[in-house]
Amino acid sequence: MTDASDYACPVCAASVRPDSDFCPRCGSLFLDGVTCERHPSLPAIGACVICAVPFCRECRASSIPHLCDVHASYEIYEGMARIYGTFDPVHADYLRSCLEQEGLHPFVYSRKASSIHIGGPEFTGFISSGDSPRVIVNEFKLLVPCAEVLESEAILKTLEAPADTAPDAQ
Repeated sequence: MTDASDYACPVCAASVRPDSDFCPRCGSLFLDGVTCERHPSLPAIGACVICAVPFCRECRASSIPHLCDVHASYEIYEGMARIYGTFDPVHADYLRSCLEQEGLHPFVYSRKASSIHIGGPEFTGFISSGDSPRVIVNEFKLLVPCAEVLESEAILKTLEAPADTAPDAQ
């Protein structure tokens, strides 16, 4: 929800609250003089959109959105991070419901595979633009806003949901 006092990030145009130190979508810093968490003598070039830790060029794992090397393996979709994957839509919906009850904002995403299947129902011979050959296209992805990743993962852990059930999802 955008507030009338919000402004647009100069890098990605996302709505940003006036008191924000960095953009929650792309990680661009709005403060001068911030140093890298791991290399205090180097200036920070961004903040991880998941853990908010500032990092330098040496520590940067990706470009935009900014992710630290610890969180570089997360899939990010329009400001939301994939925290869980399954082939069971009922299980994905159950976990979404549990996170919503905790006041979080989860979303279940699924892309239907093409009708040309190779190697079983989970995989497809069709590779869309930007996909690697190992992408699972029938997976139900549980996504949360990047700022809610750490809290959501802690909740999933209490539910004894494994960190990830989709093989080779990365």
